[in-house]
Amino acid sequence: MEPLTPSSCINVLLGISRGLSHRTSIQKTLEEICVHVESFFSPRHLAFLLVDPDTGDLTFNHVVGEKTDLVSGKKLRKGTGLAGWVAEMGEALLIEDTARDPRFTTQFLTAKTKGCSTVMAVPLKSGDMVYGVLELIDTQHGEPFTKRNLTDFAAIAEVTAVALERAYYFQAMRRMAETDQLTGLPNKRTFDRYMEREIEVCKRYGTPSSVLMVTIENLRRLNEEYGPSSVDKIIQMLAGVLGDEVRKVDVPCRIASNKFAVIMPNTARPAALDVSQRINTKIAQQSATRQMPYFSVLLDVVSGIQDDVAPLLGICDTSRTTTRGFRKFRNVAANLVLLLNEEKQAMERRQYYRKNVQLAGLFENPETGETGDFLLENVSLNGVGFTTLLSHRLVRGALIKIRFRLDDSRRTEVTRLTRVKYMSERYVGCQFADQKSYDSDLGFYLMR
Repeated sequence: MEPLTPSSCINVLLGISRGLSHRTSIQKTLEEICVHVESFFSPRHLAFLLVDPDTGDLTFNHVVGEKTDLVSGKKLRKGTGLAGWVAEMGEALLIEDTARDPRFTTQFLTAKTKGCSTVMAVPLKSGDMVYGVLELIDTQHGEPFTKRNLTDFAAIAEVTAVALERAYYFQAMRRMAETDQLTGLPNKRTFDRYMEREIEVCKRYGTPSSVLMVTIENLRRLNEEYGPSSVDKIIQMLAGVLGDEVRKVDVPCRIASNKFAVIMPNTARPAALDVSQRINTKIAQQSATRQMPYFSVLLDVVSGIQDDVAPLLGICDTSRTTTRGFRKFRNVAANLVLLLNEEKQAMERRQYYRKNVQLAGLFENPETGETGDFLLENVSLNGVGFTTLLSHRLVRGALIKIRFRLDDSRRTEVTRLTRVKYMSERYVGCQFADQKSYDSDLGFYLMR
């Protein structure tokens, strides 16, 4: 085994960081990280557990080692065992010798930890919320884990959290871009992409393809008479029927406010018409059962074959256009300057959007030790303006730390490092020095 030195830990951190540039899958990112951890610590058992946000229970998402068959896919109740304690307390845990730790047999012993001699577990956090636990049990070489190992493990966990969050945000943004928010079905953009592939398969392999079009008639009248809430329920009901009544290989999409489409690969027109009749009957049944306002739907089947795909081409836009000046989105070198300039312009625009408030706060000048109370008068994503309750010794350009609570439902506390940009007697205007691309607390607060 390679000695556990600071340089080898840095190599692990670098290996995880390099994966950030090309990994967009959450699961593949996690598996690659576990490989790095396994090669560094050589544990007999490695587990990554995910915390259920509703119940607090933990699920073994990824398991490596001798106890894989025993625990893979199993659940651990909230607060149970080592991982449960770490998830609940949000702190790293080291048991160098289980035989000498009285807590182990009384609190932490479970089927997977029976017979083990040394354990490490660290939380994975997003902000202050724990969403996962990385756990190592025993070493291949028989030596116990040490405090130094725990320090390295905690550092690796922090970089792991960054890597997983990046993959998460990529997947979340892709889902938002490709999914209809009301129904959860693929949207028009995704429909066009699937159709482009389906048309290519139809032309190349000669398999027939059909698309069922479902249109809600008089949607505007329904909205005026019954309101948006009732219309949303109708749309969600239709999406549910389409999802339940088609095959797994079929792709139901919402392509307009009043229109759905179901892509049915390798389906000739007669079979598609049978599906259309079945769905029409199911819609009528569901509408009556749920006592929904009367509405009518128009169902139409569009089919194409190898020698004639023109009908399919007529219902989608396969000529994708790219945003002017923007290369392929993964090409960082080609797009960095463009996006950086857009970000600067957005920063310049948003500094003029400020919200007037009346919030109590405290400032501290680390350089001089001066502290004082203030009344926050305005806030934006770019900075704040406040009036000190007493005279102060602040100077333009000084870096000061400020702390205040928002008047939202959670009474969110905001602590930021700011630079003094403007002063007029006791009024001080500051710009955030620890600038973030997006501060979720302030962002949602300003949208109220």
